[in-house]
Amino acid sequence: MPICNHCGKEWTWQQTIKTLFRLKCPHCDNKQYESASSKKKTSIIGLLPLIALPINVFLNNPWWMVVIIMSPLIAVVLSVYPFMIKLSNEQEPLW
Repeated sequence: MPICNHCGKEWTWQQTIKTLFRLKCPHCDNKQYESASSKKKTSIIGLLPLIALPINVFLNNPWWMVVIIMSPLIAVVLSVYPFMIKLSNEQEPLW
């Protein structure tokens, strides 16, 4: 789970999901940023649901089959993401 660099408190899974897009500490209200190494790791996991698209195109499945296959993949990504994120006080470049 992510740990705030300002106050040092660990976020819960639910707090991480709630602040997923703004990354503001729920304890001290300071802005946090995802570290560059964390962005690299989580971007690979974030692409997991997109695996279903070429498979369904290749198999010529209908659109509803894509929804059925992508739904559990998105759930897996959302459940694993808070465990992999690391925080930083400032925004870091990816390279």
